[in-house]
Amino acid sequence: MSPTKHVLWSLCALIVITLCFELSNLDLWVQNFLYDRSSQEWLLKIDGHPWRHFFFYNGPKRLLPALELALVVSLLFFRKHRLIQQYHQGLLIVLIALPLGPAVVSSLKATTNVACPYALSQYGGEIPYIKIFESYPLGEIPEKQQRCFPAGHASGGFALLALYYLPKAPRRRRQMLGLALAIGWSMGAYKMLLGHHFTSHTIISMVLCWLVVNCIALMVTPHKATPPNARQPP
Repeated sequence: MSPTKHVLWSLCALIVITLCFELSNLDLWVQNFLYDRSSQEWLLKIDGHPWRHFFFYNGPKRLLPALELALVVSLLFFRKHRLIQQYHQGLLIVLIALPLGPAVVSSLKATTNVACPYALSQYGGEIPYIKIFESYPLGEIPEKQQRCFPAGHASGGFALLALYYLPKAPRRRRQMLGLALAIGWSMGAYKMLLGHHFTSHTIISMVLCWLVVNCIALMVTPHKATPPNARQPP
């Protein structure tokens, strides 16, 4: 499938997914399984588990910038190497997507004013639950801007969806896609289990990053026009 079709499908997915969560209480239904009301605690806690927090949070936050730096060094100083030339196009897509995907997500977080689950009155907090296009009730508007939608941490992992464009073979591309999804969802699920995000936050972050990746691929991938009189293969 071409990047253009991926972009169109991503836009359709954003609309359908947003409406699905906006017109239902699916977020609350899923999140209730992750919260123990008897102890008023989430299934996972940061305190007392430094290695787990490093593996799912601090570690990826350090490794992804390191990968970005390695790509910059490779494309600048080893651009004549056979492997760099062979995968130059895919490496360039990954290089741009790694910071741009999270940047798009972060820009949306600054405007949506959606609170995290742990801050909501349903889960021991003080802020009322609202959906994306709803407004807070008068007298219950949070003093500070809420920055929980979409999922920022998971966007770093989902930016790796750009690895899809690194290999040429379809089978290898599917493997890269599966790897990126596994990394993104492990990072996103960890934050959900801590009560930091709803399901929709993570799904929207994933689709947005895939949209960004394919927009970059549209600009980076050369498009060869077919001559009007060219004979089409049988």
